[in-house]
Parts: sequence; C-alpha cells; structure tokens
Amino acid sequence: MALLRDWLDLGKNTVSSISTNDVTNLYSLEWPETKKMLMAEHSADIERDPRRLRRWLRTMSAIFYGLAKRLAPHRRVLFFLSFVAFFACLLSIANEMKHPPFWTFFELAATFMVMTVLLAMELIDKIKFRDELQLARDLQASLIPKDMPKSDAWDVAAFNRIANTVGGDIYDFVPLEDGHLAVLFGDASGHGMAAGLVMAVAHASFRTQLEVEASPPSIIASLNRILCRTGGPRSFFSACYLLLSPDGTFLATIAGHPPILKIDARGKVVERIGRGAYPLGVKVGLTWEIVSGSLEPGERLLLHSDGLTEARNATEQEFGDNYVEVVAGWHPDSSASALVESLVGEWRTFMGDQPADDDVSITVIKRSGAAGSQPAGVVTAG
Repeated sequence: MALLRDWLDLGKNTVSSISTNDVTNLYSLEWPETKKMLMAEHSADIERDPRRLRRWLRTMSAIFYGLAKRLAPHRRVLFFLSFVAFFACLLSIANEMKHPPFWTFFELAATFMVMTVLLAMELIDKIKFRDELQLARDLQASLIPKDMPKSDAWDVAAFNRIANTVGGDIYDFVPLEDGHLAVLFGDASGHGMAAGLVMAVAHASFRTQLEVEASPPSIIASLNRILCRTGGPRSFFSACYLLLSPDGTFLATIAGHPPILKIDARGKVVERIGRGAYPLGVKVGLTWEIVSGSLEPGERLLLHSDGLTEARNATEQEFGDNYVEVVAGWHPDSSASALVESLVGEWRTFMGDQPADDDVSITVIKRSGAAGSQPAGVVTAG
C-alpha cells in the first residue's frame, strides 16, 4: 500500500508541476538542442542530400549513432541488444499474425522512438552537467598549488586526491614579503559542486585578506564572516591556518579540523595542536584560539583531512589516527615529500580497489637544518 501511495503522489506531483511552457520547450528547445548535439558530426553532409526521404533516414541513423557513441561501452552493448530485440519482436509478431495491422506496428515503433528520444534528451542533460563539473574541476585544480614554496627554512610537500569530480579540500602556501610563510589547509563540508564552491570562496577570501593582514585572528575572522554571508546553513569550512616564521616559530588556528601533529626529529608525535572548535561559516562573531609553537631543525608538522583517517576499505576497517602516527615515525630523517609519499602509499594499499568516499589531503612542513640543507618539497600528484 505504501508503494501504491508513493506512485499516486508521484502522479499528482507530475500533473501539478507540468506547465504549458514545459511542453512547448520540450519540442521547441530541448529536442532541437539534443538533435543538434547528437548529429554534430554528420549534419553538414545530411543537409546537402537533396532527397527528403533519404535525408530523414540519415538523420535517424545519425541520432542513433550519436546516442550510442555517448554511452559507456557496456551500456552501448545493452542498447544495441535492446534495439535488436525490439525489431526481432516485431518480426515475430508479424510472423504469427496472418494479417498484421499496419497501425499496430506503427504504434510500437513510435513508442520505441519516443522512449529513445527521452533517453537521448536525458543523456544530453547529463553530458552538459558533466561538462560543467569538469569546468569546476579544472577551476579547483588551478587553485591547488602544483609547486611548493622554495625556502631555506622550510621543506614543504603536499598531496590532494578528490573523491568525486569536484572536491572541497584546499591547501595553499604563500611566502610573504617579511619572510613569513602563510599556510591555509581546509576541508569544505559535503562533496561535489557545493563543497567546491565553498572551497573556492574560502580560498579567494584567504588570498584577499592576506594583502590586508596576515595574522591568524584577521584571516580567520575574515573567512568566517564571508562564509557566513555566502554559504547556507549546511555550508561550512573546517580549516587550519599557520603563520610560520623563518626562525621556526609559528602561530596556528584550528577551526573544526583534525589537530595538527607535531613530530620530533626521532619521528615521535609529541603534540596535537588544536582542540574541538566550530568550523568557519557557522556563526558570525565567533573567535578561535591562537596557538603558538616552534619547530627545531628536523621537526615536522603534519596536516591531513579527515578523509585520510576515516577512509574505510572493503572490509569496513578504518585507516585511523594510530596508523597515521605509526607511518609518521618511519624514516624520521627523510624529507617532507618522503613522508607524504609514505602516507599516500599506505593509504592506497589499505584501500585497494575500494573507491574513496571522501577527499584526501596531506601536507607536511619540515623545518630545515642549516640553510640550504633541505630541498624544497614537491607536490605528490593525486
């Protein structure tokens, strides 16, 4: 009964939602645009054909070809098989009937054509949406730095891998004129386009505020104010902001993000910087704790999104904080990029063929020893 009620509600909603413009646009806008996209490769040749019937047949063939071409290979096979099965069914009916009525076959063929047209229009809508997502993905990729800052004081490396077409993780490293290094590391709520938009707003706000004032209170307050004004009730941004000095000291603010791990020169986690706090974009006027600290030569800071520690493999096991700390202790004398590569390698081995449910981002900042003794880190590609 519940399913029947659902069908009835769907029918009522469909009837009440349809307008005259919807029906008109289906024929005058949606179908011509779909037809144009499907026939793009052959439309010029078809238009030059002087015979109307042959032009119509070639048009139908081009539409079916354009539709089949845009299907994934396995779906293309199913589409072809259904096409063959349909006409085999028509022939079977004709064979069983001594005098098959013409209109019966016409109605069946017309029904098949209508269903194919609907499939084509739905497919083109999905392709348009996919193209828009690809543009958003390209924009996001342009925001994430490919090259790490070159510094005698700091060795920096990072990794980013998105779970969907568009992700919400971001990191950025900006050397300032006074010698400081400003670091933003964040994770927008949700997935896909919505998370990507929040991330883009946060990144733009960060870069803009840096030109005014780079202190943690100023950066965090600015991001929170702008995100509260532009985002919705479920759009927030978990973030870490670091302001690193050439002498190894730093200021940090953590807003709803996993703690920053401080790792000593022996590879041991000696401090978890940051504690429970609201993320940015939740409420105007909130303040966040400013944490001060310092790194000795060889010590490192490890930042990661919760997509790393909360990753689950095919057996539903979680990667976990403990394993991150274990891997962080391997090869304490290695560079920042080596630690990033170790974490990424272990995460990939742990996941196997299981797709990630959330974006994964990792950043390692290591204080160099004597000037020039450590090479600048490089991004580990996602």
